[in-house]
Amino acid sequence: MAAFACASGDAGDLRARAARDGAVRVIATLAIAGEQPGPDAIRQAQDRVIAALQGTRYADLRRYQSVPQLALTAGPDALEVLLASPLVAAVQSDSLAKPMSPGAR
Repeated sequence: MAAFACASGDAGDLRARAARDGAVRVIATLAIAGEQPGPDAIRQAQDRVIAALQGTRYADLRRYQSVPQLALTAGPDALEVLLASPLVAAVQSDSLAKPMSPGAR
């Protein structure tokens, strides 16, 4: 499994935004073996990634219980840890989606 993949842009874009703005909102998908990891495996993987982030600048950390992901606002140093970590399968930008109007398809 690759240590880095980015669905919404490349690592350079995330790095540039973090450097320019001081931080960037990201979703980190964790590298967990198996198709449907259980809650304990997800929590343990999240704990390992959070431990790897110690000493870096991050905020607004959100754990998910049913999917192997973390959402956070990452400073440039925390972003580098996520991008380089074998514990992380993918890093993508986290942005608000525009709501659709009731009749739109």
